[in-house]
Amino acid sequence: MSIPRRLPTSARHAFALAFDLAVRRDRMQSLWVPLLFHTPWLVLQAVVPSPDEPGGSSARNLMLSSVILLGDFSVSLVVASMLRFRALSVHEAGAAGQPAGALECYARGFTRLPWLFATELLRNLALFSAGLFLLLPGLWVGFRFSLATEAVVLRRTGVLGAFGRSYRLTEARLEPWLEMSAFSVVMVLCVLFTCALGFLVFPATSWAQWVTVALFLMALVMSVIQYAWTFFYLRLEDQDESAEPGAPDERGPGEGAHEALRPAGAPPRLTLVEGGKRRERTGG
Repeated sequence: MSIPRRLPTSARHAFALAFDLAVRRDRMQSLWVPLLFHTPWLVLQAVVPSPDEPGGSSARNLMLSSVILLGDFSVSLVVASMLRFRALSVHEAGAAGQPAGALECYARGFTRLPWLFATELLRNLALFSAGLFLLLPGLWVGFRFSLATEAVVLRRTGVLGAFGRSYRLTEARLEPWLEMSAFSVVMVLCVLFTCALGFLVFPATSWAQWVTVALFLMALVMSVIQYAWTFFYLRLEDQDESAEPGAPDERGPGEGAHEALRPAGAPPRLTLVEGGKRRERTGG
């Protein structure tokens, strides 16, 4: 059976859209407000001794560390859900469109938190289980299920439906996934390298101080990375819909996330015919 033809997907384009939205157009809600939500937990993480430090293995400090990790993880889920809906609103509104209101995106994100948490948990368990055998099975699981969290939030589907959707969208798309992963890893490594260089240049500072700086910078970088993966996912969704215009709608009841977040007055979606296939694009 022949492999279906896939339209090209550019990781550079996804990250360009992410930087445009997070850095140029919407720094306050995309970077600084999420960082403000993370700040209390990051400060506590810097104050409470880690388990490998003197006194860090006490029952009190271990309990505090667990609470801090759980709190920061919860904030990460809320922010990630909001950013996904914010990217969706920009994707539907077009290049000149404005993102939906932050409160609206947070409200929509809160409704998807249980499913997002379950998807993250199951995906990490699958990655860990596959990695116990060999490196390649772990990479394969990470590749085919890499878009499950985007699907479970934006498609309003269940956990199994999100994994199935990710499996479908990543078919024959290993190269763009590797490109997206490489861009993400390079951004993280740039932060770590900068902090390591700062520790060497300023010998009067401690390594713990630079770890704290790295955690704050990572909160900003992760917003850009989350935007990029969401735009990447939405591009694949558009391609999949254009490739099979006659296929039944896979979304469950109430899965009108794309239309619900279209800002008032935004241009309608136009239907173009190319090469015998229909493709929907945002007008303008």
